[in-house]
Amino acid sequence: MKTFNKIISKIFRLFLIFIISLIWCRYFIENLALALALTIIFTLILDTLITLIFYNKNKKLNLKNSEIEKAQNYCNKFIFSNSSYTINFFYNLVTKRYKAKKFSKYIIIEHKESKVMLFPFYKYEDFNIQDLILTYNTAKKLNMAKLVVCTNTINNNVLKVIEKFDIKIIVLDKFQTYEKLFKEYNYYPQEFIIKNTKNTFKYLMEYSLNKKRTKGYFIASLILLFSSFIVKYNIYYLISSSLLLILSLFSFINPKFNKVNTENIFD
Repeated sequence: MKTFNKIISKIFRLFLIFIISLIWCRYFIENLALALALTIIFTLILDTLITLIFYNKNKKLNLKNSEIEKAQNYCNKFIFSNSSYTINFFYNLVTKRYKAKKFSKYIIIEHKESKVMLFPFYKYEDFNIQDLILTYNTAKKLNMAKLVVCTNTINNNVLKVIEKFDIKIIVLDKFQTYEKLFKEYNYYPQEFIIKNTKNTFKYLMEYSLNKKRTKGYFIASLILLFSSFIVKYNIYYLISSSLLLILSLFSFINPKFNKVNTENIFD
């Protein structure tokens, strides 16, 4: 069923891009065959770019808005708590399934014939290369087979070099930690809520570009598109139709990312 939904989503995305491209290729190019050829080329190029931007990212979660807020609040709790609270929480989490030993900055999980180090590393700033080297050296010194780091946010440079180390390293940001550990183990920390003023523009954008709006934008764009064949000044209808199709496409691909195939983090 998931595969079928992915295929339908892919087809619908390609269709939207195709229509947008065709509108303008046909407007500027009288030769239908050439317009169709260019439309197909533009469709493939744009779809590839969209895939790179929206889909080929390390963090592909499917959290509800309420879960995203909770994940942030849990992360705040770790950032503003002393290290002993954080270590104790993660120790209690992993010992629900594994034997583990607790240390001042990390936890060692005794799994099968190998050992995994869980290193909660929470701070307000991004987890950067220097932090990665620090945690790696600690794990390497103790001959760990695997290092799992839970943190707030991750610097992009970390994701670029993480595969180059000689032990397996997994770095989870606050949302991945929530998805792969807290939900998986059904064990949650206390929430720490920082009150802030809602950004009205941000919430307006979230509402306007929600996936639920896709159908409305799409139908409205088709009405305007057909109107362009009737009304004399059709350029305005083409522009409006294109904008609505772009909104429909962006609403369709933007709000939610597909879930990744979940692996057992400590295996």
